Amino acid sequence: MSKMQVYSFVGSQWAGVAHLALAEKGFTPGADYDIQEIDLGNADNFSPAYLAINPNGTVPSLTAPSLASPLTSSIDILRHLDSLRPDAHPLVLRDNSNNNNSDRAQQIIDLVHSPQVDTNILFFRARSVAELDAKKRGWHKDFIDTRQQRLETERAAAAGASHPFYKPKLAENGTLYDIYAKPAGHADDDAFFAESSDLYRGFAAGMAELETLLVLPYAAGASLSEADFHVIPWLAHAMVAAESDIHQVQDFSTLEKVLAESVPGFKVGPRTRAWWKTVAEEASFQKVFPQLH
Repeated sequence: MSKMQVYSFVGSQWAGVAHLALAEKGFTPGADYDIQEIDLGNADNFSPAYLAINPNGTVPSLTAPSLASPLTSSIDILRHLDSLRPDAHPLVLRDNSNNNNSDRAQQIIDLVHSPQVDTNILFFRARSVAELDAKKRGWHKDFIDTRQQRLETERAAAAGASHPFYKPKLAENGTLYDIYAKPAGHADDDAFFAESSDLYRGFAAGMAELETLLVLPYAAGASLSEADFHVIPWLAHAMVAAESDIHQVQDFSTLEKVLAESVPGFKVGPRTRAWWKTVAEEASFQKVFPQLH
């Protein structure tokens, strides 16, 4: 098999799916694949060179001589890796046999990839002046500013002038950019805070829905599957977004506190806790997530 190129970033949520699959299926870095780092902090995912690989400007991506075109979604990447080594712990459930539920696996994957539980809500949304000011003083504002500046620079260049990616992405990022750029107490803040509060409540509701979907002991039943490998990086990233101690992998208290500000009494459910404890014992989890990221 020709060597694959995996486009990744250490702080990327969905790159974790690819790395878990690579570890679980026994692929060897350097021999089976190389990692190409795309620095999201520098907005390198917005460069024309990377957009030629992934027109969405997202991470991860995977290329290989055997592929007709790059794979640009974590779902497709995991399923491709699984197909290359079908006998090494199959991750894609083909039916509802052997105490596994393929339909439930897809429901879980759809949920954690939905806008309702986008971890950027926890990273960048704010429900009060104090919360917004804290994020302005942190890395969040620099991250948003860098993205906006890179988008403007690339769009102004000859290669980006007619590219369909830049105009809508500038508008999307510009919403947060404008909020973070304005002084505290601006008239637009109240609407932003109200909308953010609704989004936090929606996120908490999504976590409650996950609690009902988990089959146990693994996400979709008796064995580790692709569903687990999508929930793991999503939940780890949510914990980081809430500013949990990255070394305390089993401590949900900070995430609970953040969500309880919008949903009083919010707790991570017992099924989610039991599932997390189970998957954290897997070698692939321990290799990719020795700490939260």
